[in-house]
Amino acid sequence: MFRMLSAFAGTLAIAVLASEALLRTQVLPQDSYASHVSILETTDRSDVAFGDSRTARGFVAGEGFVNLAFPSEGISHMAWKVERHFAERQPGRVILQADPHLFAAYRLNRRFEPYPEFSAEPAAATGLFVTDPRHRARLPGYWTRFVENGFSLESKVIQTPDGALLSPGDFSDLDPRAQMLQAKKRAITHRAGPSQQVMTAQAEYSKMLDALVERGADVCLVSYPVSQPYLDAVGYASQGHIRFFKGESQRTGARYVDARSAVSNPSFSAIPITSTLKVQRPSPEL
Repeated sequence: MFRMLSAFAGTLAIAVLASEALLRTQVLPQDSYASHVSILETTDRSDVAFGDSRTARGFVAGEGFVNLAFPSEGISHMAWKVERHFAERQPGRVILQADPHLFAAYRLNRRFEPYPEFSAEPAAATGLFVTDPRHRARLPGYWTRFVENGFSLESKVIQTPDGALLSPGDFSDLDPRAQMLQAKKRAITHRAGPSQQVMTAQAEYSKMLDALVERGADVCLVSYPVSQPYLDAVGYASQGHIRFFKGESQRTGARYVDARSAVSNPSFSAIPITSTLKVQRPSPEL
């Protein structure tokens, strides 16, 4: 029994050390999250864009803007960032993402947690990046791609100094049937949650918008471009949420831009990379 336990402990120690080395040498040098946190912590811009990957990869900041959006985040993170960023500065021009999938069930069921870097009581530092929950959950994927890519990890995501994430891909390269199937799959993923949860999220969005307008911000709500197959797949299911965003713009005097069908050339519909690291999986979102 002692020998078995010793062998197990030794194997575990090797796995931990190997994973720590993988994180330090392959993952962290190209980790867009770390760069995003740095921008969030240091920027003093008053013109800001907030949202998830559609904003992060759909809005290249210019004319003084900074892009504080980050993939997979929801309304709670947007509201937290708005409150934190404008706690000691006057807001200027502010772009708020206004996409129906913000009310998807998986988004509403995800527990909101502020960035640990800005927590009043951050978790005790162990000195090992492998203990970071964000990286620990992704370790199997890191190792799989590390082996598949010939024992190296290469990010295809480029982060601009103003926070935008640029990534390659062309959804129009897929044949029409593949586009349709991918779009339907994504539409199923983005189905709205229970009505009570949606109403709670809408109230949080309204509170965030009200706070900005009361502070004198020039707010613009934006529904970002999506591919035509994705628009066809979601059909009328998203129209109620679009009416909500339009109603909020009318109620507060904020502008609203419905750009979902603005990109007519499908070759401009970039494929968001589903991970910080090299994974080319088509998505109809953009």
